[in-house]
Amino acid sequence: MGQFYIDDSVHDEAGFIIAACVYTDSEINEKITDIIKNCGFDPEIFEFKSSANYSKEPEKAKVREQLKGLLNESCKLGIVIIPRIDREQLGFECINAVRQFIDNNNEIKKPLNIYLDQGMFTSKDQANQLIKSGDFSDCTFHLEQNSFTIKGIQLADLAAHISSIQLKNALGLVTKTVKAGENSGYQPDLEIELGFEMWATIRYTFFNEGSKLYTDDPIADATLKVEPYGLYISDLCDKKISDIAREKFGEIYLGCIH
Repeated sequence: MGQFYIDDSVHDEAGFIIAACVYTDSEINEKITDIIKNCGFDPEIFEFKSSANYSKEPEKAKVREQLKGLLNESCKLGIVIIPRIDREQLGFECINAVRQFIDNNNEIKKPLNIYLDQGMFTSKDQANQLIKSGDFSDCTFHLEQNSFTIKGIQLADLAAHISSIQLKNALGLVTKTVKAGENSGYQPDLEIELGFEMWATIRYTFFNEGSKLYTDDPIADATLKVEPYGLYISDLCDKKISDIAREKFGEIYLGCIH
């Protein structure tokens, strides 16, 4: 049995929303609970929120880093991009995106449960109508879910946040740098762009085309298509956002970037 957990990251100043559709076929909620416990917090009280500033709270930052590891180890990712002004269409576009991801990825197991965060729909009735018309056999949609209870949504929150930084970086809106740190493959004190650091943590997670013909070109051989496997760009997006999003996420390089 597979599960999708879906949450979004809204960016008024950049004019877009990214929703992350995190897929797993393992019991991710228990793993997240264990991470929270192991970092010294009570999972009945603590909830990870990517919007919170953990710079002065190293134990909470540790939760974030371990969730990144879980995302890479146990999950696959598809993202949805829509304009900020069309937020009322977010949930419906996520349903369409799930259809696209199912159609293009044989690794997605059925039956499939799909959990969507609260506030993603203007009408649950319209959402259910779209689901019924979309031939979602062996799929159960759980709308308006509480991320505190359905902890996989917290992982989708993190994935949406990281992906949003990538797009903002591509738009020239992120200039912050961070130290590379230990076990990064770089000198620990080296200053690197935040967008680059975030990208390095998530690029292996995206659904992609998988194996391809070997060409003996190390760049081409390690570059895989993400669209339509793990990238859904809404038709509501203007050409600028669509082009930049497609340039950023449409293909992914899985070779060494050190």
